[in-house]
Amino acid sequence: MKTKHLKIGLALITATLTMALFNNFNFVSFKFPAVLESVLESARVSHAKELLGKKYSGSDAEKMGGQKALNLMIQKKIQSSLGPKYKAQARAIARTVIAESAKYELDPVFVLAVIATESKFNPEAIGSVGEIGLMQIRPETAKWMAQKIGMKWKGKESLKNPTVNIKLGTAYMDYLRNKFTSKPARYVSAYNMGPLNVRRLVAKNVVPAEYNSKVMKNYKDLYAKIADKAPRMVATN
Repeated sequence: MKTKHLKIGLALITATLTMALFNNFNFVSFKFPAVLESVLESARVSHAKELLGKKYSGSDAEKMGGQKALNLMIQKKIQSSLGPKYKAQARAIARTVIAESAKYELDPVFVLAVIATESKFNPEAIGSVGEIGLMQIRPETAKWMAQKIGMKWKGKESLKNPTVNIKLGTAYMDYLRNKFTSKPARYVSAYNMGPLNVRRLVAKNVVPAEYNSKVMKNYKDLYAKIADKAPRMVATN
């Protein structure tokens, strides 16, 4: 009898808790992972052609055309590149890279190449002249850029936040791209050495190459690694 009464009691408690859960959703919270947006293919291809010029034909960037899983591959690459402390943020970082790249019509793999060149995916990296975070932005440049795009500036420590850093870094790259009329060697170099120094070199008929070469090498290497692990697309009739 005691066992029977115990079972009845447990059933009543279970029923009461179930009713409470369904009648008051504040009792529990359900969290679902944020959707990982698709890469804006038209912008990716257009920017890849701009960056690679004649070398786009036959490149891994071209081979990735129509690959719907590119967003997941970007997330996977970010996750494998981050230190243990930040791996849990890989999805959020991937979402920011993809969203901001679409906003400024950049190839998200190019943004990853800049990050790889600047900080090797270390959100806490500090440069020799005070650059901070994934995209190694100087606080004064970041503050100016934040004001320019209407983003609230919360001080230089906020640059260690990957989302904040990427938003400001991509906005600055877009600004430079417009300043140098979509000439990759110039705007990529300007990201590192400043637009004034690039203009001085150009005035002397010198093409800034060192930093641009590093970014482009990382760009091609990243595409090679991503393409190598990409799901094989099966042709359909």
